[in-house]
Amino acid sequence: MSMETKHLAEFFKPFGPLILKIKIPDNILNDFNQDCLDISNNKKDKIDWSKSLAGRVEEEYLISDDVLIKHAKWFNAVSARYLFPSENAFKENKEKIKVGIASGWFVRSFDGDFNPLHFHNNCQISCLGFLKLPDDIEEYWKEEDKDHNPYGGYTDFRYGMSGLNCPNNMKVKPKVGDFYMFPHWLDHQVYPFRSKYKKPDLKGERRSFSLNIVYKQE
Repeated sequence: MSMETKHLAEFFKPFGPLILKIKIPDNILNDFNQDCLDISNNKKDKIDWSKSLAGRVEEEYLISDDVLIKHAKWFNAVSARYLFPSENAFKENKEKIKVGIASGWFVRSFDGDFNPLHFHNNCQISCLGFLKLPDDIEEYWKEEDKDHNPYGGYTDFRYGMSGLNCPNNMKVKPKVGDFYMFPHWLDHQVYPFRSKYKKPDLKGERRSFSLNIVYKQE
C-alpha cells in the first residue's frame, strides 16, 4: 500500500470500535466508477443485490469480479493496516494476514433514497467508499447546515448508548474518494438527501460501494 501522504490511513475511535479512513487511489476510483456505469448500462453482467440489502434503494449491483481481482492487493493492504493500527505491528504482520472479499456492491442513490440502521453479515470487516456525489449537493448542504444538526446524505455510525461526555454516533459527510473500514457488526445508516436532479439523471446521483471482508492470520 502506498504510504504517500495523500494515502495515509487515519484512525478514529469515537465510541469503542475502531474506524479507518483512507483515500482511494485515482485508478481504483476510476475503475469502480466505470464498472458501475457499465453494469448499469448492461455492458457487463448485472446482478441485482438489492434484495440482500437493507437499503430503500432501487439500484444496488454486485461489483464485477475482474475489477475486484485487479485491485485486491490494495484492499488486502488496507485490511492489514486496519487490523494492525500500530506501525510496528503492521510491518511485522502484514504478510501474515490472508484477506478475501466475501462480497462487494455498488449503491446508486437518488433524491429521497435512504439506508436504514443495519449491520453486515457473513464477514468480519465492512467497508464504505464514496465514488460520486450529486452536482448540487454543496448547494443542498449549504441549506442543511443552517439547521443545528444537519444529516441529509450523511452516513451515521452508531454504537452503544449516549451519556455525559459519551457520544454514541459518528456522522460522516460524504466526499468523493473517501474510504472507511469498520467492524462488520457496527450499526450504520444513510440519511436521505434532496436534489433538483431526479432519477435517472446522473447529475443527481450519490454513488458509493461497500465491501464485506473476511481474513485469517497464517
